[in-house]
Amino acid sequence: MLTSPLPNNTAHIQSLINARRLYDSCVNETAIELESINTILSFVNNELGGWPILQGSSWNSSSFNLSRLLLKLREYSHNILYGCGTSPDDKNSSIYYIRVYQSDIGLEQRTNYENLRITTAYQNFIRDLARALTNDTSTIDADVTEIYNFEKNISKFHWTPAEIRARQNETVRTTIGNLSQTFSTSFDFTNYLRRVYSLANINLRDDDIVSISELDFLRNVTTIIENSSSRLQQNYIVWRFIMNRVGNMPKRYRSIRDPFDEAYRGTTAQRPRSIICGNFINSNMGFALSKIYIQQYFDENARNQSLEMINNIRNTFLEMLKTSTWMDEISKNRSIEKALAIDEKIGYPDYLGSTNTSTLDKMYQDYVFDASYINNVLKLLQIKSNESLRILRDPVDRKDWGSSPPTTVNAFYSPPRNQISFPAGILQMPFFNKDAPKYLNYGGIGAVIGHEITHGFDDSGRQYDKDGNRISWWTPETIAKFNERKQCIIDQYSRYVVTQINMTLNGFQTQGENIADNGGIKESFYAYQNWVQTHSNMDKQLPGLSDYSAEQLFFINYGQIWCSKMTDANALNRILTGVHSPGEF
Repeated sequence: MLTSPLPNNTAHIQSLINARRLYDSCVNETAIELESINTILSFVNNELGGWPILQGSSWNSSSFNLSRLLLKLREYSHNILYGCGTSPDDKNSSIYYIRVYQSDIGLEQRTNYENLRITTAYQNFIRDLARALTNDTSTIDADVTEIYNFEKNISKFHWTPAEIRARQNETVRTTIGNLSQTFSTSFDFTNYLRRVYSLANINLRDDDIVSISELDFLRNVTTIIENSSSRLQQNYIVWRFIMNRVGNMPKRYRSIRDPFDEAYRGTTAQRPRSIICGNFINSNMGFALSKIYIQQYFDENARNQSLEMINNIRNTFLEMLKTSTWMDEISKNRSIEKALAIDEKIGYPDYLGSTNTSTLDKMYQDYVFDASYINNVLKLLQIKSNESLRILRDPVDRKDWGSSPPTTVNAFYSPPRNQISFPAGILQMPFFNKDAPKYLNYGGIGAVIGHEITHGFDDSGRQYDKDGNRISWWTPETIAKFNERKQCIIDQYSRYVVTQINMTLNGFQTQGENIADNGGIKESFYAYQNWVQTHSNMDKQLPGLSDYSAEQLFFINYGQIWCSKMTDANALNRILTGVHSPGEF
C-alpha cells in the first residue's frame, strides 16, 4: 500500500500522497545518514537549551527554566515528569476535561531498577550514546550516574498498573480556578496548563475541569526536583527526549540501543526498516492507509457476518444476565439496558467507503511532509500534540469511530462511549474468514466479540453506566457480590506460573482482561450452540480434522489465536507491566 502504484481512484488523495512521502523519508537510509544528527542536535541546543552531558563544564545554567523546558517538550508530544492531556469527562461523557497524571519513566516499572542486568545496560546506553554525540567526554560518567540515580529515586513513587487500578478513587476532581488550592505544590500547575493549552490557541477558563491522578507521584517528584540542580534536571529531561528519538537517528546511533533492548526486551536485532516505517505510518496516518486497505483487501461480507455474530453473542449475554443469581433486579435491569445500548463499529467508518474524501482531507490537512525524515518526525509530534489539546472545547461524538484505524489487528471497548469496535484488520484469519465453518469463526472473532462486550461489565467497565458516565449504577449489594466473584478470578490467575521464568501472574493487575476472556469464550460458545440449533448440518467438516467435533474445533481455534512465543525479558515485562495475561492463560 505504501510502495505499489495507487489505485486510479485514490491517486489524487493528498493524505495518501503525504503518507507515502513520509514513508519514503523513513526508509531512505542514505538521506538519513547524510542528514546525520545535525537537525536533532540543533533542536536540542536551540529549542531545549542543550544537553549538558554533551557540553561538559561549558553548559550554562543561568537560562534554565523548568516550566519553559517542559512546555517546549509538551509542544512536541513529550510528557516528561508531569503528564497532561485531554480526555472525555468520566462524569459527563458528552464533554472533554483536562487530566494531570504521572509521566512514564525510562524503565517503565520501579522493580526494573532493582535488576542489575537491566540497569547496567540502561546506564551504558546513556553513556555510549553521549560519547557518540560529542567529543567532550569530561563529565559523561558523572552525569550518567546522576541521571540514573535521579530516575531511580523518582521510580520509588511511580504507580504500577495494579496500583492505578486499585486507587482510582484517590483521583481528585477540581477546576483550573481552584487547582492551586486543591493541589498545592511548588510547581505552578495552573500556569503550566494554561500555557500548554495556549499552544493550541485554547484559553483555559477558571471553570474548566481538571482531574488529577497519582498525586503521591506528582508531589514527591516535585520535592525531588526542588532538591536537584538545574544541570541534573536539564540532563534528565533532555535525556528522556533523546531516548525517544534514537529510533529516528542514523543506523550507527540506533544500534547503540541494541544491547539495552537485548537486556530489557530480549530482542537481539532491529526489525527490517520497511516494517518499522510501515508501522510508523500506520500508527500516525492509519485512516489514510485504510482507504486503500478496505478497497483492495477487505470483504464486505465480513461486516454483515460480524454484525450477525455480535447480535447473537449479545443476545446470549443478555440471557446470561437474566438468569444471573447474584445480581438483584435493579442492577440486572440496568445491565440489560447497558448491554442493549452498546454501540458497535465494524470494519471501517462509512466515510472511508465513500468517494467523498472531505473528511479524510480535513483529518490530515496539516500532514504535509518533505524529504527530511527527522523534520517530518518533529512536525508530526507537533501536529499530534495540537490535536490532543484543541479538542477540549469540542463536544464528544459518542457514535464516532475511535482513534484506532481500520488497519489495526485488534478490537476495543470504550467505557465513555459504551462502544465495541472491530477494525477491518482483525476480520481475517485466524480470527475470521467468511467461508470458514462457524465453529472456527465463533472460536476466533466470536470470542473476541464476547470479550469486548464483557469489558463493559468487568471491574472497570461496570463503573460506567450505559451513557459512559462513571457513577454508581449497581446497588451496593450487587457490587459486594461482584467483588466476591472477581476475587475468585484474581486468586485463580495469581496461581498461574509462567514456567519459562518461574514467575506467577499478577491476578489483580490482569483481572479486567481475565474477566473479559472468561466471559467472552463462554458467551461465544453458547451463542454458537444456539446457532447450531437453528442451522443443523450447515457447518462443514474440514479435511483431515474429522476426528474432532465442532465443539472441539471451536476451542482448538480459540487456542490457536493465542499462540505466541516470548523472550524471557518480554515475559518478565508482561508480568510486571501488562494488563493482559500471556496467551497460554
